[in-house]
Amino acid sequence: MSRIGYYGKWCYRGAVMAWNYGMSKIFGIQRTKEIQTRIHFHKKIDLSCPRKLNEKILWTEYNTDGKMRSLLTDKYEVRKFVEQKGYKDTLVPLLGVYDKAEEVSFDGLPKKFVLKATHGCDMNYICVDKNKLDKKEQRRLKKMMHFWLSFHIAYLSLEMHYRDIRRRIICEEYIEAEGGLPDYKFHCSNGKVRFILVCNQKGAKRYKNVFDRDWKELDIVEGTEVDKNPVKRPDKLEEMICMAEKLGEGIPFVRVDLYLADEKIYFGEMTFTPATGVLSHFKDAFLEEEGKYCVTEKE
Repeated sequence: MSRIGYYGKWCYRGAVMAWNYGMSKIFGIQRTKEIQTRIHFHKKIDLSCPRKLNEKILWTEYNTDGKMRSLLTDKYEVRKFVEQKGYKDTLVPLLGVYDKAEEVSFDGLPKKFVLKATHGCDMNYICVDKNKLDKKEQRRLKKMMHFWLSFHIAYLSLEMHYRDIRRRIICEEYIEAEGGLPDYKFHCSNGKVRFILVCNQKGAKRYKNVFDRDWKELDIVEGTEVDKNPVKRPDKLEEMICMAEKLGEGIPFVRVDLYLADEKIYFGEMTFTPATGVLSHFKDAFLEEEGKYCVTEKE
């Protein structure tokens, strides 16, 4: 994406945040989310009487204490939780944590690295060759990181647990694997993996395939591209399921993202409102069925 396109996208998002904030002051956050979902996704959700998985995710977001969700969504703070659960060896090595973009010193970083904002998504920079980062490009990158830190994105999609996340930048080692690095997203309801979304980047296309815990592919995706070629079952699937369930223990719903590189499992992140909580790429019948397995405080 061009620089103009990137900043233009975030200017649009800024306008959306302002609109959502204003609407929430009139109608309340929960009702505003219902309106926003109808406008942007052409889907109807009922948060006063939640039945579907997405409705229960959002009801929990708006009606229960979000402190734990904020802590575990924070891309830096969650590392302590993963370590406490006994999975320190799955953490991608950390190269730095910064409160300001100006604190990032490229001279001390390896040839390959990844920069991430701790307080949201779509704020990442992957460097595969630091030699291409001349002074002009470094200034541009620091400007972009400063831009990330200026955004408080809770009102972008009304994911309110983002409000209490400290805005920082972290730098991690670049993890790669022969043949690519699929993103395995384990969707857990009350500590049990219910289904696994696999995201594969092939060129300019991003494919999404869904499997049950026995690696049977599920025909429940809509509005996005599915890879028609067989998706290999990860060799450490059982270990990954066990890890996701241990991290998700005692939580009504959480998505645990894991990677597998050269037979080693790496932790990605924990997400409590994936796809803004709407889960728009899943068929309604599937969300209705999965809602039975997500028990909230309302029930």
